[in-house]
Amino acid sequence: MAPETLATLHDSPRSTIIPPAAHTTAGGRALEILTQLSRGSGLGQLETGDVIGEGGMGVIRAATQVALGRGVAVKTLKPNRRDATASLDLLREAWVTGSIEHPNVVPVHYLEVDPDGVPVIVMKRIAGVEWSKLLGDAAEVERRFGAKDLLAWNLGILMSVLNALRYAHSRGVVHRDVKPSNVMIGDFGEVYLLDWGIAVSLVDDGSGRLPLAVNATQLAGTPHYMAPEMLGAADGRPITEQTDVYLAGSVLFELVAGRPPHEGKTAGAIIASVIASSPTLPGSAAPELARICLRAMHEQPAERFPSVDALRLAIQGYLEHRGSADLAARAAVRLDELRVVLATPGADTEERHEVIYRLFGGCRFGFHEALAVWPDNADARAGLAAATAAVAEYELAAGNPKGAVTLLGELTEPPAELLARARAAVEAAARHQAELEKLRAEHDRTLGRRTRTFFSVILGLTFGVLPLVNEWWPSLHAAESHGRDTLIALGAFIILVGLAYWARNTLRATAFNRKISATGLFVFAAQMILSQGASALGISVAEAQVFMIFLWGVITTMLTIAVDLWLWPSAVVYIASFLLSAHSPELRFYAMAVGNFSFAINALFRWAPATLRPTDEERAARDARDADARARARRPRSS
Repeated sequence: MAPETLATLHDSPRSTIIPPAAHTTAGGRALEILTQLSRGSGLGQLETGDVIGEGGMGVIRAATQVALGRGVAVKTLKPNRRDATASLDLLREAWVTGSIEHPNVVPVHYLEVDPDGVPVIVMKRIAGVEWSKLLGDAAEVERRFGAKDLLAWNLGILMSVLNALRYAHSRGVVHRDVKPSNVMIGDFGEVYLLDWGIAVSLVDDGSGRLPLAVNATQLAGTPHYMAPEMLGAADGRPITEQTDVYLAGSVLFELVAGRPPHEGKTAGAIIASVIASSPTLPGSAAPELARICLRAMHEQPAERFPSVDALRLAIQGYLEHRGSADLAARAAVRLDELRVVLATPGADTEERHEVIYRLFGGCRFGFHEALAVWPDNADARAGLAAATAAVAEYELAAGNPKGAVTLLGELTEPPAELLARARAAVEAAARHQAELEKLRAEHDRTLGRRTRTFFSVILGLTFGVLPLVNEWWPSLHAAESHGRDTLIALGAFIILVGLAYWARNTLRATAFNRKISATGLFVFAAQMILSQGASALGISVAEAQVFMIFLWGVITTMLTIAVDLWLWPSAVVYIASFLLSAHSPELRFYAMAVGNFSFAINALFRWAPATLRPTDEERAARDARDADARARARRPRSS
């Protein structure tokens, strides 16, 4: 590596590295022809003035073109650089610049050689400032040009540069040294891409005037911005239009990050950064603009934008929907806050729930607004999906799968696995709810309470009156026997079976009713068994009747425990009646009457409906049960 190159890498990596000359004989012939044409020409038509700029080998002076009376800029070689090689380099810059007539390229008015054989380039004089001095100076940009948005203004300048490159590429010319210091901003906002000194041509026109890209095999360019292929041709990657795409991407990086992409304390660090071409943008960079920048600066030319115009259109698209990107960025901040709250363990209090939904509402609104401005905003769409999925997970964990499904239903493409889990949870919850509803219906004490109250009161009154009749009519009392008690119980059992069949739809509708009905039938079956057992054991009828009261007390107590707690008064009365009749058997019929009357009264107060007439809802429920029963009856039985 040449000493001059190493010195630039170490001490001034923002300066341009000029490759060694590789001139052809055709270039020399062109210089001879220009010298002959310039002999006797009118250099005297220029009145030169002060130096207004200078570079490594050239100097630029202000001048006045006498014939037209206009100010121009005259570029020539420094006195210590006036040799054939430098002359040809300067001429080639003029030839390249002169071949690109574009509003963003400084016009070359004419070219000639002075009496000493030194080329003289007469160009338009520009009053302005280097772009590099305005990049980060928002106040100066606003003062000079009235632009309040520095980034938007800088991107507009970059697009003008890209327009110049686009035209140059159409002429087969690659600049190779695009950087802010090579861009001049005129006092009236004009944008000029300068310094075409190391530009190369992709097309050989046979004139020898333009250096060819195929011969550009030496390290060249500005280290802070250069593309990997500009390090040399050792890796076989040639200079192409994508080289300028990379350089424009490097400038874009500086606009976003505030520094050039390839920095380092040593030459090796800078070169390593160029080779890797994976610079890190600050987290505050707009995601879309960051993607544009990193694509333009891809290590492989084929992965970059296909042209500088494609890059320009991408930047223009960003500017057109920049508001959408800003909305999405602000919503993303809320999304990060939401994720922190969701990740923080804690009880699911109402306050935490409100915080979660406040943050979710804020970021969801922001993402929706961003999509309203720009429907193709991928960041907003991804952010909305992430926020919705996060809250859906929260709802799912909190036992609200229906809420999770509702949230996911708002997304065009919800996460398949999360949606499947939420739907499965909804189905499980529905099954569980159906089971609860079924269980609730099975124990619904309001259903059939008229029928239940009617049977209980009628049976209680009937078997409260019969013992009194038996007590008050001695002839009936004298006819007592175990067989008669068995027949009475059997008759009651048959009557109760008939009534149960008549009211079967109501009595079978709930487990509560079925238990009461079955208990009623069991009472009379137990009485028959008790009478027959007492007869077999030789127990007297009076003693069997006393134990019958005990039987009623035991059954009512079990009903109180298993079915309805509020039957306890009847159970207490039955047990007290049993104890009374056990102590005084002659009072057993009065004890029976008291027990049965108490059960009738207890059932009336416990189960009596608010109205004796069925309500519309009860009629509808009854009709539905009847219809269901008929449907089951018509259903064919499996063999």
